Amino acid sequence: EYRAAFDLFDEDGNNAISKEELGNVMRKLGMNPTDEELRDMIREHDTDGDGQIEFEEFCVLLAQRME
Repeated sequence: EYRAAFDLFDEDGNNAISKEELGNVMRKLGMNPTDEELRDMIREHDTDGDGQIEFEEFCVLLAQRME
């Protein structure tokens, strides 16, 4: 279930979600995040510091949002 959601966000299939990909999906869901909000979301969950969200980090993000 998390993998299917991750794959929707990972538009280019590189196994990581960029700030741009995160924004695209959020806008499709009717949200309008600012660049700063997107950067903050990435920063908060990017445990390896590469500026993107990998699958393991995405699972943590979803689990926290669903609490």
